[in-house]
Amino acid sequence: MPPLMYISVFESLPQDLLLCGVPLPQGAVETVSGFVLQDEGGTALPLWWTERACWRDGSVKWIFLHARLKGGESRLALHAGTTDAGACALSGDGISLGGSDLRFEADGWTFAIGDERVSVLPGILDIEGAGIRTAPSDLSLVEDSPLAPMVRWRQQDDKAVYFDHLLRLDPVRGQMHWQQRLSFAHEGVCHLKYLGAKTQFSGETTWQFATGAQSRLLVPRPGYFVLDGGDEQAGHPDALVESGPRSVYLEKGWQRAPCALAATGKDIHIDFYPVEADSLPVHAGTSIRHAVRLGLKGVHASPVRWALEPALACASGAFGPLLAQTDRTRRLFPGYEQAMQAGLDGARHTRLDKALGEEPGPVADLEDEAGQDEEYFGLQHYGDWPMKLGAYKGARRMYADNEYDTPYAYFLQFIRTGRTTYQEVAHQSAVHMADMDCKCTDGDMHYHGYYDEAEDHGAHRTRGGDLGHYWTDGLVLNYLLCGDQWSWEAALAMSRYLLQVFAGEGDGSVRRHFLGCERAVGWPLTALCGVAEVCDDAQINAQMGQMAAFLARFSADPDRELEEVTETDGQPITWWRIGQEDGSKPFMLGVVLEGLERYYRLTQDPAAAEATVNFCRFLVDVMWVEDIEAFIYEWNAFNRGHREDIYPHYINMMVAPGLAFAYELTGEDRFRQIATRAFHAALWTLFAPGGGKEIGMVGRTSALMVGRLSEWKRQQERRRDERLISSMGVAFSFTGTAQALDQCPDLIHRQATSVYRDGALHSAGASYGVYSFLEPVFTENGEISFSFVPDWDCPPHPGPVAQRAYIHLSDKPFTRSCVSIISFYTGLHVRFYDAERNYIEVLEADIQSWKKGRPVQIRVVWQAPGEATLWIDGNEKDRRPLGRRLSGAFKRLHVGHRPGNWRADGWIDHVVLRLGKG
Repeated sequence: MPPLMYISVFESLPQDLLLCGVPLPQGAVETVSGFVLQDEGGTALPLWWTERACWRDGSVKWIFLHARLKGGESRLALHAGTTDAGACALSGDGISLGGSDLRFEADGWTFAIGDERVSVLPGILDIEGAGIRTAPSDLSLVEDSPLAPMVRWRQQDDKAVYFDHLLRLDPVRGQMHWQQRLSFAHEGVCHLKYLGAKTQFSGETTWQFATGAQSRLLVPRPGYFVLDGGDEQAGHPDALVESGPRSVYLEKGWQRAPCALAATGKDIHIDFYPVEADSLPVHAGTSIRHAVRLGLKGVHASPVRWALEPALACASGAFGPLLAQTDRTRRLFPGYEQAMQAGLDGARHTRLDKALGEEPGPVADLEDEAGQDEEYFGLQHYGDWPMKLGAYKGARRMYADNEYDTPYAYFLQFIRTGRTTYQEVAHQSAVHMADMDCKCTDGDMHYHGYYDEAEDHGAHRTRGGDLGHYWTDGLVLNYLLCGDQWSWEAALAMSRYLLQVFAGEGDGSVRRHFLGCERAVGWPLTALCGVAEVCDDAQINAQMGQMAAFLARFSADPDRELEEVTETDGQPITWWRIGQEDGSKPFMLGVVLEGLERYYRLTQDPAAAEATVNFCRFLVDVMWVEDIEAFIYEWNAFNRGHREDIYPHYINMMVAPGLAFAYELTGEDRFRQIATRAFHAALWTLFAPGGGKEIGMVGRTSALMVGRLSEWKRQQERRRDERLISSMGVAFSFTGTAQALDQCPDLIHRQATSVYRDGALHSAGASYGVYSFLEPVFTENGEISFSFVPDWDCPPHPGPVAQRAYIHLSDKPFTRSCVSIISFYTGLHVRFYDAERNYIEVLEADIQSWKKGRPVQIRVVWQAPGEATLWIDGNEKDRRPLGRRLSGAFKRLHVGHRPGNWRADGWIDHVVLRLGKG
């Protein structure tokens, strides 16, 4: 059986740990199955896995695995198997595994391997304006992997400021990966003055900093550092300190600055937020995350970079109709592939605009964070997307808060391209979304805000969310692909919040939000789908069904809705933007269509299909602008700036997939045509999208449109293949000299001036052979063999064009149902055409060794559908699959002639033609 998935691993060390999420096709693996992960030599690697999600039929949809690697670059194969994953368990106040031991006490923990040990005292905190938790701690095993278990230690009280710790043991490498999350569940705003931890190692030691510091490294802000209390310097140092087998590494230290590391005897003090920094205003609901790697075996291992096989990952169906980037997509959709890469790779700049109206500096390398503007970084901003000064009419820098789900766009491109840089950007963006944007208090989500209240996380935060700004997809994929537990919990909390917001019976609970604008229902529906695609939750399913039912009834006749429904919840209705009426915006309907499609794919609810078709008819009948190839930005807009020739083509990308889905539901070709035209018309606008928000807008569904367009092309090819019925010709067989063809009773010689010598035909000038078959001849299998003596030397490549023709079989006209043996430049080509005059495949061979007067023997055999093979002088030169039948029939035979009235310029003899059945 072929593998379920290939996983490419890059630059790993022996015994490195692979942590990786894998999607599986529906029905491929039952929930009780096991797995085997093999290296390129077929050796099974140590493996643990756990199910993350199932398809609706109960088969496994997502697993998360741990594997122990051999080192180097490798391509691993995941198979279904029967091997048990194994498990470990907590023992009292900790866990012991593979010679390592982790023990928890009231105020911290100790990690030990043999004689080496480190004690950690976390949670050293100084805050103004909020109480610190006093609740007892809770210990649990999140991943019971015998390779690298993950333990959770947290406080259960969420009414103040509290900590949550995730600790992963890697006993083989002698490491512990510690993630700390500090959450602020207080009221109002407090100020963080200091956050730190103390680590104490066993034995005397002398510490060495990666920067050359003697006792302390301080990073006061991104791009600058201080050694041992000296002067501030420019740079981006690693927050790493080592001593023999012991090490402390603060991940993303300068990126999340300010921070500091200090060494004192056996102790390393980790200042996650040092006292030298100005107090940090923190709003209620915010979480702050840090990650530390503690080593006891002298190996500082970076996380393993990996990528799924794009073709298999996309084919799983876990991402919708996503299509992997291939040479074929680069040929068929060059505008999309080039534009999307330019947009994603050009999202960061070496320098942002520092004054209103100023242009940013050049594009920075996405992988080179040290070369990017400092405003992309900092404890509150890392992973977010700053907007241009003046955005939303604000005078200062504001942040988009991952608007339109930027991490989701990067994750999809990671899946379809395998580029690990995209995964890293997506992961950090999703971490920011989970910690900074999703409120730990109630599951609500901050949005970017407007005007003077535009988001900058510190001085200005919106009180909560706006129903037109909710996303879970990036969070969910950060959990499924990268194993980020807190991202999944943020997505779950958001879904619970949305269920509360939409609580109520009948249409009223949905209508009261649809009054604002279409996306106020569309984004919550899509966000709920993101969670429902992982967990089959009855309450979420019921809420999505309620939304779809209202949208179907509304979209069927919006005028009736406005005339007959005048109040909700006992209050008069006041509409702001009205779907399919004045103020309706196509891209907001596109949001609704995304949610409806995903809900339909989960449940097959006919209400979702009905609403989709209704909205799409409005879009193509009213909003589409012929010749401009875009949609009206807003129908009968209220604001003058929204109605004066405003056609932002890039938002086509948010609408086209919904039209494509309507075509799949109805078969109405106008939906397909406009979806296709809208998609291609938008491509030029993607090259410089403007920032994270625009990347989210054009990236979250456009890749799915590529998959659809490709599938439609395949459907057209299948319909073509169905038209190509089996050939109705008779069999034909001939063996003899070229001259003997003139006397073949099954042929009519149509050329009277052929020149022969000892039975060989001279193909030059007016001498060649053209024949008609007495009866049409079967095309779909055959053999052609002949000898040829050239009158010319083949020059070195590339040489002149040198078009020549040797044997040509065809219907009439000459490229219908055809096998044509020709050469041009320095290659011999055997071309196969179907009855619709479209080539099927070409066999090719180099002929630079051909010399004047030196005979060669050429043989071609084919079966269509099947394969074709070319031999020269008994040596196989090429073999190719023939994906469809030639159909039709051979009616003409050309010897030393065709296709463009060409000759062979040499002598043809010893002809064998075996055509047709048997």
